[in-house]
Parts: sequence; C-alpha cells; structure tokens
Amino acid sequence: MWLRRSLVYVSLLVMLAVLWLGVAIFVTLNDRGIPERRVEVAEPLPAAEAPLKLMIWNIGYSGLGEESDFQTDGGKMLRPPSREAVEKNLAGIQAVLREEAPDILMMQELAAPGFLTHTVDVLSGVKDALPGYGMVFSSDIRTRLLPGPLGLRHGLGTFAKVAGERTKLVRLTEEPEPIMGFIQRRYHVQVTELEVSGAPWVIINVHLSAFDEGAGTRMQQVREVLDLAQSHYQQGKAVVLGGDWNMRLAATDFAYQSDESALFWVHDFPRDALRPGWQIVIDPAVATTRTNEQPYKSGVNYTTIIDGFIASPNVTVEAVRGLDLGFAITDHQPVVATFRLAGPETEEPAAPAE
Repeated sequence: MWLRRSLVYVSLLVMLAVLWLGVAIFVTLNDRGIPERRVEVAEPLPAAEAPLKLMIWNIGYSGLGEESDFQTDGGKMLRPPSREAVEKNLAGIQAVLREEAPDILMMQELAAPGFLTHTVDVLSGVKDALPGYGMVFSSDIRTRLLPGPLGLRHGLGTFAKVAGERTKLVRLTEEPEPIMGFIQRRYHVQVTELEVSGAPWVIINVHLSAFDEGAGTRMQQVREVLDLAQSHYQQGKAVVLGGDWNMRLAATDFAYQSDESALFWVHDFPRDALRPGWQIVIDPAVATTRTNEQPYKSGVNYTTIIDGFIASPNVTVEAVRGLDLGFAITDHQPVVATFRLAGPETEEPAAPAE
C-alpha cells in the first residue's frame, strides 16, 4: 500500500512538472516584451568630447572561455563546465574593462544569473567594473515562469560615462523558428543619441542572428539597421554602429584545422548594402570570433572577424585595434576604436532620402 501510494504521488509530481514546463514554454514563446534594466548615476555625466572612444564585446555570458565548447556549434556542452569557469572568465572581462575604460561600451550576450551562467550574476559583475557609468540592459533572450537557476536572461548592454539621451530600443526582424524549439529571440538594437564636442551623434549597439538557415534573417536585419542609421545621418548626425554582425566583415586567412562542417554559420557581410561613403571599421590583424565545436586551441579552431563598427561618411576613424586575448575568457574578442567628426573637406554628402 505504501509503495502504491508513493508511486501515485510521484506520478502526480511528474505530471505537474510537465504541465508547468509546458505553460512556461507557451508563455515564453508568446511573450513579445523586451525587459529592460536601467541604472542611472548619481551625479550628472560629463559631456562627450572628441575623439570618442568606443568599445564592443560579445562576452558570451562569461561562459565560453577557452575551456568550453557549445552544442549549437557542434560541441558537447550545453553550458560551461563549472561555476568556477564562469567566475574566472568574468574576472578576466572585468580586468580588461577597467584597463580600457571606454567612453561608451557596447556589449552583446550579457547575462543576468541563470542556467548558462551557473547562477553567476555576470551583468552585475560587469557593472561593478565600470563605476560611474550609466547602463541599459535589454534581453533578447529570456524565459518566463522557470525558477532562477533554470532561467535565461541574455541580451545587449550599453554603458556610458558621458552624457546622452535615454537609450531607445528598436525591434528587428525575428527568426521564423524558435531556438531549440522553445526560445524565441527578440532581436533589437539599442540606439543612444548624444552630443560629442557639441555635434549630434548616434551610437547603435548591434547583435544580429547567427543560426538562420541561408542567412536570410541576417540579411533582412542588416538592411533594417543600415536604413535606421541612414535616417539619422540624413538628419545631420554622425552615426556609428558597433557589435556582433554574425557575418564576415572582411576576408581572413587565419590558420585553422576545423572541419568545414563547423563553418555552417559563416556568411559574408553584404557590402553592396552600404551606401556611398559608409565605412566598415575593423582591425584586420586580430580575429574577433572562434568556432565552438571544441574547446579553443590556437591554430585549430576556425577564427575570423565578425565584430566591428560601421561609420557614416561624416565620421573620421582615428584608430582601431582588436584586443588579442587568445580567446582565453570569451569566444569573441573586443574591438576598440576612436572617432571624431570629419572635416567638411572629407565628408561626402548624404544620399537623398529614398
């Protein structure tokens, strides 16, 4: 009798768990909102002065250091091997941020505590490394109704130590099918307007689709982003877009031994989509991403450049450098660049509105 009763209780618990999971998946798929977390600084931020120092970095939720691979890329791991690995990576990320101290930092795959971070609060760890910065974090991936240790809240983060208007979110085309069957990514960009040495600028934080078959979603998204940037440029503003484009921004020939099957996601940026005078800004000497079909080994994993900036014709690039960190703490490497407004003799006129 005791055994029979126990089996009934276990069956009921399993049924309730399955029902709860089904409800959580349904709510997640049908939730079109983009949660935001904003942090304002106590004291007014100083006005930005030229040259403006920008930094971009996809930190892979602090979980894709050299010791990790990832299932979606053909690896074996669904999440990092340990909490200690996430903490090690986060400490390395913090050290780089403190050293660089950009005027504006644009991050992708920033994460609140959850399943993929072994509950490490990566978002707060990054903010702690940037005292005196304002912040906006917006989730392009989040789960609903799942307990904290099982949840996901990943997305974009823009951090600024200079004054600007409130960062806005602009939606992009979404993939037709959810990731892993139950995660619908809510693609968007973060748009920050500010004045630099008295002139109007717009900074756009970008992270495009990665695993859309044939890159159809990516191609649509990049055209949407470039149209948005052009609309600001036609208003007389300087525009810089930066982030993870998930497309090759230049031809690269870094040594690798990865099987070609690991390169299934690789597509080239459609340069014909750029209007006259717009410029791709990268450091051709430093790879910015590596494949995740296995833990990282120099010269073995395929590497290329998919992280960089695009600047409007009225912007001059003073310097750009990729930070070669040996992919020790992230599967993407940061890029830092300085920009200023171009002089009238170097600026090309804006194309007429379409």
